[in-house]
Amino acid sequence: MSYIFGVDGGGTGCRVGLADQQGHILSRCTGGPANIETSFSEAENNIVSTCKKALIKASLSESLLSDSYAVLGLAGSNMGDFDKKLTKRLPFKKNLIVNDSAITLEGAIGPSDGCIAAIGTGSVYIGRVNGTVKQIGGWGFTLGDDGSGAKLGQNLLRTAIRCEEKLQKHSALTIQLMGEFDNKIINLVKASYGFKPKDFSNYAPLVFDFHLKGDENAEKILRSEIEIIEKSIVSAGFNKSYPFCLLGGVGTFYKPLIHSNFSNYLVEPLGDPVQGAINMCIEEYFKDH
Repeated sequence: MSYIFGVDGGGTGCRVGLADQQGHILSRCTGGPANIETSFSEAENNIVSTCKKALIKASLSESLLSDSYAVLGLAGSNMGDFDKKLTKRLPFKKNLIVNDSAITLEGAIGPSDGCIAAIGTGSVYIGRVNGTVKQIGGWGFTLGDDGSGAKLGQNLLRTAIRCEEKLQKHSALTIQLMGEFDNKIINLVKASYGFKPKDFSNYAPLVFDFHLKGDENAEKILRSEIEIIEKSIVSAGFNKSYPFCLLGGVGTFYKPLIHSNFSNYLVEPLGDPVQGAINMCIEEYFKDH
């Protein structure tokens, strides 16, 4: 019997589900980062080792890997030909690599029309209209990730510097932040030299916390992000008649903040990205069985 792997790989971790051909999940495991654009070899190693862990957890032999099928939703797979390169190196009998947003959409709403906003450290907006999938964003931190935790954190640090330089008025939020750096811009700048998106994202909860207290700078930061989030949702294909899910650790904070034209139509996701990858694998390799 051949088994199925559903893999959800991002910049902070790799999540794997092992299932039989009917889609019944036998085990789940987590592993290290799996963004194939930013760390190809590390991603490959983490994916394979986590799949082996899933087999062991289900009391199955690691050797079954070579007779298994997989769908992998991986961050960075829409950038260059990393997906083609990795496909040739993976040990599965057959595998399909797609962007992680595709398995998130499938897991959340199944095969129906509808759309999702997935907002965590990064962000992507993806919808299905008349069976055709459209993605907005998902281009990474440098030029994308609108509304994400990384962007919120970066915007907070920028705002604190502007306030310290008297280009904007300080608020309790920016005063507290600058206090962490002894009220010296150079300390903040030096500390952020080696920041990756997840490091910026660590500051995002502060913005939401101070927004609840009516903080003016928190309000300004969130207002600008919410505007582009709502435009992205519309562009991805939002329709009141079809499911709409707002996902991700940061997405949860936005639920009470977006316009009621969107929030009134929020539904709970059917499943997670790993389940979406497993469903896609069955459709790809076993639909005629």
